[in-house]
Amino acid sequence: MTATMKLVSRVRRLGCVLAFCFLALFLWGLRVARALDNGLAMTPTMGWLHWERFMCNVNCQEEPDSCVSEKLFLQIAEIMASDGWKDVGYEYLCIDDCWMAPERDSEGRLQADSKRFPGGIRRLANYVHSKGLKLGIYADVGNKTCAGFPGSFGYYDIDAETFADWGVDLLKFDGCYCDSIKHLADGYKHMSLALNRTGRSIVYSCEWPLYMWPIFKPNYTEIREYCNHWRNFADVYDSWQSIRSILDWTTSNQERIVPVAGPGGWNDPDMLVIGNFGLSRDQQITQMALWAIMAAPLLMSNDLRHISLEAKALLQDKDVIAINQDPLGKQGYRLRKEDNFEVWERPLSNLAWAVAMVNLQEIGGPRSYTISLTSLGQGLACNPDCLITQLLPVKRKLGFYEWTSSLKTQINPTGTVLLRLERAS
Repeated sequence: MTATMKLVSRVRRLGCVLAFCFLALFLWGLRVARALDNGLAMTPTMGWLHWERFMCNVNCQEEPDSCVSEKLFLQIAEIMASDGWKDVGYEYLCIDDCWMAPERDSEGRLQADSKRFPGGIRRLANYVHSKGLKLGIYADVGNKTCAGFPGSFGYYDIDAETFADWGVDLLKFDGCYCDSIKHLADGYKHMSLALNRTGRSIVYSCEWPLYMWPIFKPNYTEIREYCNHWRNFADVYDSWQSIRSILDWTTSNQERIVPVAGPGGWNDPDMLVIGNFGLSRDQQITQMALWAIMAAPLLMSNDLRHISLEAKALLQDKDVIAINQDPLGKQGYRLRKEDNFEVWERPLSNLAWAVAMVNLQEIGGPRSYTISLTSLGQGLACNPDCLITQLLPVKRKLGFYEWTSSLKTQINPTGTVLLRLERAS
């Protein structure tokens, strides 16, 4: 054996020893939190939600194709079922605010606006189910919804029963017009228990911590016991500034929020706005890549009737979706930030890792970034060697790498390179 071969052998043996040490520390550091025991959202929820794109447009007379109405949801359901969306995992068609009539009915039940939803929610749910999809709906823990429609305060049980009777499969529960933190927390807990008592499987999407943060630090262990996913930060807008602010908040709070995420309960950074107007191609790639790394619910808010082939291909990318839906269920995190680059990583099943490298610079052209593979996955990602595949911006096999190797790549301004690292031996 030559001196060079002996050295390589010793380095690889050292790498294996260090890998076991890192693995022991990694597993020791994991915290396990109890999840809401409804058997749902074992991977992040995927679907479509109307709010960011269609907001509270109730003017169906002048804008019949973009108002919040039965017609819109029937058309989106048809497209989700027929145009590949359901096949890659987008199964929840979700109604947000502004679907309700201004008043409850004579029995105190919520009711849909009769002009915009003439068939009612039950008939819409039946149609959605006939397409192999599931229906989500919106309500509010307070006295009114954020848009001023009837809230659920004082009606939690009857509203849960109503949604179950209609065949609803997901509830997005907002937190507007609640008069105290106690009522907020009690209301979210009450609705969680009420939904479970109906006997129907209904994913419970909360905004509980979002409304806690201005006053108190949320108890995420408690929130996870009642909610399937939860919003932490302000609504997403169709802009790069909005995406950046969500990512910045996430990294600033990742030590608190990352450990509680897992099968049955997820941090929700809000909707995917890919396919709209405000993001460049590279910025859309960044949102898709990092929402996958963050194990975020993938709830699109766009117009699937008029979406570009490029945006459709990105949203339907099976390799990226596989990272988001990975059954290990560990949320990724930012590993480092340097010279306007960020490196994010996420552990995956079968000892694989996902790595995203983001160029945050908003001036100039593509920049080179070199990363040492020993720094990834707490020393485990490429130990003793690995096969690396670039998934975004375009898929290509980068080949075989050893633990002591470095990887150099070019990244466009505000763009991201997403990699998958898998054991070679």
